Amino acid sequence: MNLLLDIGNTRVKWGIDNGEGELRTSFAIEHKKAGFSQAIKEQWQSLKKPDKLVISSVSSTQIVQQVLAIADVLWPEIKVIIAETSAQSFSVTNAYSQPEKLGIDRWLSLIALQHYYPGNSVVVDCGTAITIDAINEKGQHLGGIISPGLQLMKQALSQNTEALRLSETQFTATLSNTTEAAIYTGTLYAVAGLIEKTMDKLCQSNLWVLTGGDAQLLAPYLKIKCIVEVDFVLKGLSLYCQERRE
Repeated sequence: MNLLLDIGNTRVKWGIDNGEGELRTSFAIEHKKAGFSQAIKEQWQSLKKPDKLVISSVSSTQIVQQVLAIADVLWPEIKVIIAETSAQSFSVTNAYSQPEKLGIDRWLSLIALQHYYPGNSVVVDCGTAITIDAINEKGQHLGGIISPGLQLMKQALSQNTEALRLSETQFTATLSNTTEAAIYTGTLYAVAGLIEKTMDKLCQSNLWVLTGGDAQLLAPYLKIKCIVEVDFVLKGLSLYCQERRE
């Protein structure tokens, strides 16, 4: 059994892999909230000792070290694998001239995309940032784009304007008669518009996979049907483990 960790810009997400590429239950917690280390420790205490701890991280070294410290207390000398981006892996060829510069979360999503939805296909990660990456029928990564996600857009408005408050409330997406609802609709349509513009002009594909924390929220507002895969980075990490049998 492997314990898979996806450490993003906002959340730590983990899942259990039976070692044969089958992902079981997954959980998530925001690492910027107080007490997140204790919450993870309490969750992990009930687990059988994993064979490996496999980590994908785009967050700070401090968060990774906190997680490793918890694992070391619970399972001393556990084998740890930190996933890294490469020029080619699992039938995917990286488009970056400096492959290591492509975020590991994007790389793992591309590996999962090629495995589960091969062909001309696109993966959109709707997290703290919006990332869109495409592959062709040969598994060649065609490149991608990056934009602020919904929460970053809201935070930018709140932090840089005196009268606009940050709200976590979900509203009906329509012309609004309150500032909070207007921000909700404006940011939602901004992200949906970005994705649809990319669909029209940059990625001629009918197979789109949405992942990340806001994937389920955004999917109904897009003009084509998308496949929502909430655990796509973890699925890519599970596949990554299969190439790392040591």
